[in-house]
Amino acid sequence: MNPWIGVGACVIVALAFLLVPLWRQKSALAGRRNEVRWPALGLLGVLPALTVGLYLYLGAPAIIKEQALTQAQTNYDVDGMVKALEDKLKATPNDPEGWYALGRAYIAFTRYAEAEEALRKATTQAPRDSRIIAQYAEAIALRQGGLDGRPLELINEALEISYEEEKALELAGLSAFQKENWAEALHYWRRLLKKLPKDTEHHEAIAQAVQVAERKLDLRLGGTGMPLPAPPPEPKKAPH
Repeated sequence: MNPWIGVGACVIVALAFLLVPLWRQKSALAGRRNEVRWPALGLLGVLPALTVGLYLYLGAPAIIKEQALTQAQTNYDVDGMVKALEDKLKATPNDPEGWYALGRAYIAFTRYAEAEEALRKATTQAPRDSRIIAQYAEAIALRQGGLDGRPLELINEALEISYEEEKALELAGLSAFQKENWAEALHYWRRLLKKLPKDTEHHEAIAQAVQVAERKLDLRLGGTGMPLPAPPPEPKKAPH
């Protein structure tokens, strides 16, 4: 079995679930219909995929020899999987991928302060990994209840490292949308949409977000056919 299949499934299935608190907060404040919402997936979908991702990260066939972890995997006992990863990181703390995996697990179970700390350690150990930086931004945003401040700084930092980083594009679009910068939100989300596999929950959610932002921008322009505002400039790549 290819381990990346499990990891990919974990990412795709859990992705929409992770930002639900931010979208619910936005929707509650707005009190209007047709606001963008990510589709919320139930724990029955999230737990098996998260378990598979953690299990494979922990080192499948060698780890399977450990009875407690084998039992946890068989029963989709994610708490057991998380505990196994915590123990692994206590023994070998210099592991940015491990802290990244642990941080994502904490996010899925709304343990935001612990997620923030785990991802802080990951970014300290891998300061140029845009994927980890963007995930760290999400953890802080979920803990503090918004993307302003440090999360947005980290999102921009991730985009400077890689303008193709999916999580950073997603969060940048969300930040722009919440500020009613519809054209900027469209810029980030359309770019993201081109990268996502079709017929997935994530692609559908972003496509719906694009449609809402397009309608709002059209209303702002009054259907005049005026050209869209210029998109934000792409960060300049640092010389090698």
